[in-house]
Amino acid sequence: MDRNLDNFEIIIRKMFEEQLNPDVCYHNLEHTLSIVDRVREIGLYYKLEKSELEEVFFSGWLHDVGYWNGKALEHELRGAEFAQTFLQELGLTQKRIDNICRAILATKVPQQPSNLFESILCDADLYHLSSDQCYAQTLLLKQEFEQLNEQKVDLLDWLRNSEKFMVDHQYHTTYALKFFKPGKDKNLKFLKSQIDKLSKAAI
Repeated sequence: MDRNLDNFEIIIRKMFEEQLNPDVCYHNLEHTLSIVDRVREIGLYYKLEKSELEEVFFSGWLHDVGYWNGKALEHELRGAEFAQTFLQELGLTQKRIDNICRAILATKVPQQPSNLFESILCDADLYHLSSDQCYAQTLLLKQEFEQLNEQKVDLLDWLRNSEKFMVDHQYHTTYALKFFKPGKDKNLKFLKSQIDKLSKAAI
């Protein structure tokens, strides 16, 4: 399977270059590489077997390919459908493909993972909420939304919606609760401070 992994990464990188809508400035290759790193990090923490690490590797790479056409709605379903076809051609068993597809579908907000594997992908997917790039990523998401929907969004409204999203969100693995949540709590405080500043400026 190692050779298949190498071939897979070469092929999927090329597909990102050729098929990703250029207006998709957040859910792109850079975001995907970050998620691949995070699923590996969390998977190693839980001492997943080699086959399980391969599956989280595939799920990390494929979780957002449904964005390639520039449509956010039902992108998880499109990603799972792509994974089914692509991984079957790569020679994975249907059982393994099912695990990967279920994990991709579990990232749909509100996230509802049913096992550790799905929880790892869900937590990796929203790792940015805990990173020092959280606010910049929030603004990048705003830019992507505006570009894909061809409409401007008021910054204060966007930040308030982002705040609600962060408050409602919960990490699922004990790893993320230990190592990601503190950063997320810090970022939430900063986001609230930015909202307060904009609110006062608007008065």
